[in-house]
Amino acid sequence: MNLDEGEQDIKSLMGSLCSIILMALTILYSIQKADVLISKKDVDILSTINDDTYTSDDVFAYKNGFNIAVAFTAFDSESEWILDPTYGSLEFNHFSWGQDEIDGSPFTRREKKLEHMCSQEELGLSEDRSQSKFMPINESSKPYVELY
Repeated sequence: MNLDEGEQDIKSLMGSLCSIILMALTILYSIQKADVLISKKDVDILSTINDDTYTSDDVFAYKNGFNIAVAFTAFDSESEWILDPTYGSLEFNHFSWGQDEIDGSPFTRREKKLEHMCSQEELGLSEDRSQSKFMPINESSKPYVELY
């Protein structure tokens, strides 16, 4: 840096102010980190245990009890299906991939599942749960399921 008249530095009010602000921020940050260290604050210990994990041999299918129900609603007083077909449709697709058990060749499949309107018995909303295809409904959700 080429300074006038052989000076080694130039002092300015703005440079002094920035230096003071930087020093104050550094001191405050150091105090905050020392407080965390001394008080053992902001320490999270995470432990993960893989219980009941799924392997690639596990199969999720309807015959094994896997079932999904969907309702499309605006949470108003309307209990009929309100999805306008001009917007689109709600579809379930079944994707599968793997190796053929007979010849070992790889495969991928996509099947569109048919639309089905569940009955009260299938949803488990009737007194007789013998025809139910779903787990029992949580009591807090039951009024919504019965309405929609």
